[in-house]
Amino acid sequence: MKNFRISLLLLGSLAVASCSHLSKEARQIIGTYYNPELSQTEPVMQLRKDATCTVTAMKPGVLTYSVDGNWDVANDSLIIELTPGSIHFDGDSTLIGDIPTRVARKIISHNDFSLQLESGGVSYLFQRRNE
Repeated sequence: MKNFRISLLLLGSLAVASCSHLSKEARQIIGTYYNPELSQTEPVMQLRKDATCTVTAMKPGVLTYSVDGNWDVANDSLIIELTPGSIHFDGDSTLIGDIPTRVARKIISHNDFSLQLESGGVSYLFQRRNE
């Protein structure tokens, strides 16, 4: 009976540990990211440990909008699957274009302070803050 309880406890622990569904690489970049050229106070990406995310686009003084989704890392790329129906905005909504449902950006580098992504030959550097 004691062995059964220990086995049950181990299975339960394993189940809890595997609930995030994030890859090993993804767990290394969990955090809140800012683009200091746009805003020091409004994050552009929130990559959460439960595999949900929020991506924010900004045109300072004109429009700010956020879209929720899910994320992971696969083949050295950040993959974000957005839910366009979850959009929240402040400003002139007529300026919002098409919102992609899937975004993939190559991860160039990451550390405790930043994340560098590449898209179409252009490199983007984001500051990381663990909040």
